[in-house]
Amino acid sequence: MHYLVAGILKPCSNDQVIALRDEWQEHLTQPNRTISLFGLLRDKEGKRQGYIAFIEAKSFEEAEEFMRQSPFYENDLYERVEIAEFQSQVGDFA
Repeated sequence: MHYLVAGILKPCSNDQVIALRDEWQEHLTQPNRTISLFGLLRDKEGKRQGYIAFIEAKSFEEAEEFMRQSPFYENDLYERVEIAEFQSQVGDFA
């Protein structure tokens, strides 16, 4: 199943996000994890707002674990997180 995993960053967290970039890259390249689609969220001024991913997971709990292992989550940089099962209505992941 696919799950949407999204995190909206707290204001003024940009310096911490940059400092954690190596840990973030490690998180995204975990073995046994399939990320179908991933990207940066920006506001209308182009400032980093957060991240969104569609991942393959066996359960909601597995998708939540992916978020909990994020260095941004571990360092309390998210203002809000959303995790939801994704059921495609039109199209499919490549």
